[in-house]
Amino acid sequence: MKVVKRIIIKLLILLFVVAVGIGGAAVYQGQRQSTPDYTIDRYLTLLTENNSEKAFSMLDETDGISLTKAEFSEAVTGKKYSLYASFKATAQEKRRDSAGNEYADYHVEFLNAADEIQMEEDFTLKKQPEQRFGMFDVWEVLPDHCMIRNFHIKVPAGSAVYLDAVEADVTWMTREKNSPVTTCTFPQLIPGEKSLTIRHPILESVNTTVDPSGETVDYTFKMPLKESAQDECKELGVAVLKNLLTASVKEKKSEIDESLSGCIKEAEKFVKEEGALLHQDGSDFKSIAVSAFAVQFSDPVFSEENGSIQTEMTFSYHYRIKRDVVSVSEDQVQEDGTPLEYIETVENSGNSTAKMTMEYLDGSWKVVSLEIPVTEK
Repeated sequence: MKVVKRIIIKLLILLFVVAVGIGGAAVYQGQRQSTPDYTIDRYLTLLTENNSEKAFSMLDETDGISLTKAEFSEAVTGKKYSLYASFKATAQEKRRDSAGNEYADYHVEFLNAADEIQMEEDFTLKKQPEQRFGMFDVWEVLPDHCMIRNFHIKVPAGSAVYLDAVEADVTWMTREKNSPVTTCTFPQLIPGEKSLTIRHPILESVNTTVDPSGETVDYTFKMPLKESAQDECKELGVAVLKNLLTASVKEKKSEIDESLSGCIKEAEKFVKEEGALLHQDGSDFKSIAVSAFAVQFSDPVFSEENGSIQTEMTFSYHYRIKRDVVSVSEDQVQEDGTPLEYIETVENSGNSTAKMTMEYLDGSWKVVSLEIPVTEK
């Protein structure tokens, strides 16, 4: 009986020692896994092994960035972590924010088989508010490292930008005073090709795809005038020409339209010269008309002076002028013997070409410079 008791006591002692050993090992393992160094090493290992599912379980979702498992998988696939042979993580600092949250920053170098650096990236871990088993710290990785941050798209001022059919937030749009260019900055994007649409009131829309892995794409000078904008310019050109010819007939500078406020001197010069030509023989006008318009446009130019969009319009047209001219008969006389006078309708016509610089600013067009030759007598 005594022998049995001794055996039982020894077994209990053995079990106690084993339990203490296991517990000590568990405590040691728990303490080791509760460090940010262990967490970053484990996380990076999963990334390079292309195990996005387990890596996803190590993400923090309390810092304002929330990704689905599919989005995370797409992001890490886009970053191509699995192509690197190894990595080296260097601790930067531990810090606290104003709310008392504790963070650990790491700078990571991803290496090829020859230990050459292929990519460098910064990672941040956040200490979780609750401990594991009430005694071990838990660190999780902020997912913003796998995002593309501050991707810039430069567009003509006044454009709307859509990435993957989502309109860019107006707060992301920045434009220096009078600059013709707006820079749209996307704070963060999942890597991978995106559909891009740019819409502007007078420029042709852009519908394409972009890879946001670069820092900036520039579409400022890649958007020609819309056909509707060309029609607006043509209509304005016709109105300006008719207005100036009418002013020339009346010899009144006051008839010049305000749409020519940017080139008053050129307009007044034309009215004066054309008026002198039309009235040099004292004829009376029946009609003056322009027709058969054809236009060509230069590429849009973006003005740094006031942020406007300008284009030069070459404006071809046909003109026809009818006048009543008093003529004297060479073989007929009146009763008093004076030559008989009669009124003859004379028409002269021709083709001409004008150049007008059209400016679009604050939602409307106006003419800022013009070259119009006088009609031929």
